[in-house]
Amino acid sequence: MSKLHIATAAVVKVSIGSPSGNSVASFVRRGDILPEGVDEAQLARLAERGFIAELDAPEPDPEPTVFSQADVDAAVKAATGTQAAEMTQAKADLEAAKAELDKKTAAPTPKTPAAKQS
Repeated sequence: MSKLHIATAAVVKVSIGSPSGNSVASFVRRGDILPEGVDEAQLARLAERGFIAELDAPEPDPEPTVFSQADVDAAVKAATGTQAAEMTQAKADLEAAKAELDKKTAAPTPKTPAAKQS
């Protein structure tokens, strides 16, 4: 695979095709990628003058990881266990909060009036 080049000058004229035979002129604007078929000598001359630059191609994405059914089952089991523990803790916290609320809102016991003495 040939290296990609990008135009850094406002407009760059490149010749596509054989350097000694028929070729087609193409004008490339700044920021555009040069078309395929440009002679290596021409690329070197344009790069030396600062009209083009070699484009840094990004690294391809790595292949996605494939999980086995055992991996999926283990992840589901771990998540389910965590969920059950969180539910148990949440229920205990709820009961403690209810008990605390009941203590705060409980009406004081009314005092019984003393018996009248005659």
